[in-house]
Order: sequence, then C-alpha cells, then structure tokens
Amino acid sequence: MFFPCLEEQQKIAACLTSLDDLLTAQTQKLAALKRHKQGLMQGLFPAAAAE
Repeated sequence: MFFPCLEEQQKIAACLTSLDDLLTAQTQKLAALKRHKQGLMQGLFPAAAAE
C-alpha cells in the first residue's frame, strides 16, 4: 500500500483544513443571511409573524 511522504501528507492536511475553514465560514454566512431574510420578511408581513 502506498502512502505519501510526511511532507505531502502535511500539505494535504493543510489543504483539507483550509477547505474546512472555508466551509465553516460559508455556513456561518448563510445562517446570517437566513436570519436577515427572516427579519426582512417579518417587516413585509408583520401579521404573519404574529401568528
């Protein structure tokens, strides 16, 4: 079975960590946008928010 050298493994791990950080940031951004949308929708339809 083939395994990359330690240096290559570290590069791969750094790349995956970077992608994970990017996914986390985008997930947080999406959640913030959804909260913002919800606030805007409540402003447009205040009666629906009271139900």
